[in-house]
Amino acid sequence: MRARTILVPGGSAQAVLRRTSPYPQELLRLIEENDLDESRAYLAWQLSEMAVGLEPAERSAFLLLCARLLVAEGHGSTRLALSGEDRAILARAPELVGAGEGNTPLVVDHGHLYTRRSHACEDRVVAALSARLAKAGAFSTGSIEQALRESSATASPPPSPRQAAAVVQALAHLVGVISGGPGTGKTTTALTLVRCLVRLGIPAARIALCAPTGKAASRMEDDFRRRLVALVNPDAVDLALLHDGPKAQTLHRLLGVTPDRSSHLRAPDQPLPFRAVIVDESSMVDLVLMDRLLGAVPMAVPLVLLGDADQLPSVSAGAVFRDLGAYATRLEHGFRTGSSGSAGERLSALALAVREGDAAAALALCAVRTDVGQVRYDGVEHLPSERRTQLLRQHHQRHFAAAESLALAKHVYSLPEGTFGADDTARLDALAARLARARVLTVTRERATGSVATNALLHDLHGGGPGFLPGEPVLMLRNDYQRELWNGDQGVCILLRRAGRPASVAVAFHSRAGWQAVEPEPMGRALGHGYALTAHRSQGSEFDEVLLLLPDFACPIFTRELLYTAVSRARRSVVLCGSIEMMNLAVRAKQDRDSGVALRLASLVTPLT
Repeated sequence: MRARTILVPGGSAQAVLRRTSPYPQELLRLIEENDLDESRAYLAWQLSEMAVGLEPAERSAFLLLCARLLVAEGHGSTRLALSGEDRAILARAPELVGAGEGNTPLVVDHGHLYTRRSHACEDRVVAALSARLAKAGAFSTGSIEQALRESSATASPPPSPRQAAAVVQALAHLVGVISGGPGTGKTTTALTLVRCLVRLGIPAARIALCAPTGKAASRMEDDFRRRLVALVNPDAVDLALLHDGPKAQTLHRLLGVTPDRSSHLRAPDQPLPFRAVIVDESSMVDLVLMDRLLGAVPMAVPLVLLGDADQLPSVSAGAVFRDLGAYATRLEHGFRTGSSGSAGERLSALALAVREGDAAAALALCAVRTDVGQVRYDGVEHLPSERRTQLLRQHHQRHFAAAESLALAKHVYSLPEGTFGADDTARLDALAARLARARVLTVTRERATGSVATNALLHDLHGGGPGFLPGEPVLMLRNDYQRELWNGDQGVCILLRRAGRPASVAVAFHSRAGWQAVEPEPMGRALGHGYALTAHRSQGSEFDEVLLLLPDFACPIFTRELLYTAVSRARRSVVLCGSIEMMNLAVRAKQDRDSGVALRLASLVTPLT
């Protein structure tokens, strides 16, 4: 029997593997080709060392099988499909591989290999969702329809028939799933849900609104307020919602994460004190977080999940919202691009072609431009990668060096009594609106086509040097609970004069209380330039113009879902800069995450018709 090796936290997996024989070179290739975190590689090696009774060749095969599972999890799957040869190897290590019950670190279920944690999470999520899907909600269809008629009477515009159907379907069950692409009215539908819930007797304070990120939660609340203000002759219920409506928060904060206890989520015996929970951008919720959410929401409390199943899924493993597609009401009609005429129609057609994997249709929609001077910023256009720097120079000239933008950026703002005056507030609104019209999106952070290099280039065009300059867009890179600024929040640099101090660069963010200014130096690495965002960070945003920089190298993460997410951020114009072949490959590369949730649910609950 081989001695069992104890896992130690320090050291480099690659160093250990390279100096320890006879580990196969295939593991090193897996690490390098899949950007596998060294801790995952070391864990695979550790598992293989714990197996007893394996011959050297079997141990090498077992090691690679463990590594493949961890690579699959790293790419978002919760399990790994097994071949007959794989199952034979696993059968030789019964002390490490078991069925659903037991405490082995690995589990085999229906021809797939799981880690124990992922299998247990999937079990709980399927059990909770199937129980909710099989049980009717607390409200009758008639009462829901009456609340819907009352809320629709003052809505501007009223919900479409499909949006109304989604509201009835969601509130008639203990879990509602509403899926739709950008501009199909998910936010309007969510607001209608809240207005109906209040009319059904649930106080606004007992309705939880949340989203996976601070940016999405803040946008959700802002959109709600804007739509409430637009109501025609609002009644007393809606006026109360406008003045004291539910505040949106991050899903982590809802579940009990605090800045000093980031790993402590709400315990199962501490259910959430709400009578309804609505989650926006649910496609970004991974398996573990969905497990926590379902465990925290009491069974009698309606839970509504909204999102776009075709967008990029969560960063961590799992795609629960996509797996719920058979139980979702889908919103199809796009409202965002309808007002943009033919340009909007071409953008909608591009998003649809990408979503359906039709590369020929997607490419046919691209107007080919050979020079930057030919770009019209209307509909869908393509430029070769050789024009990337010129395109970025033109982007800076149009949106940051224009006379109006420079005037707003060079203005010296002031905080006479700790708040911006009406004139400065109007200027900040105008500056933020100008900067929000267009954005550069990238596929990756690194390399020449990534967000880091692109932000550096645009910063140099703006004046360069260390720090931030007036008029530059700024991005929060992590949550700041003290200032209530969230990862993904976007601000703008300004010249600010405080009482008794000379003017200096500050960063202005729009918050619930209005504009606030923060000093950039104490924020350190929490702040970064926001000229360019990765497509992942752009989720939930929309712009008039999008410049998408295609990678100039083989990029496994450049898939149909990422391309769809990027192009569907635009209302009027998408300029694709890079190789047509790279775009063609992306449309054909569907990001398939292997999960057992959908099939297991289908065996327990009848899908919607």
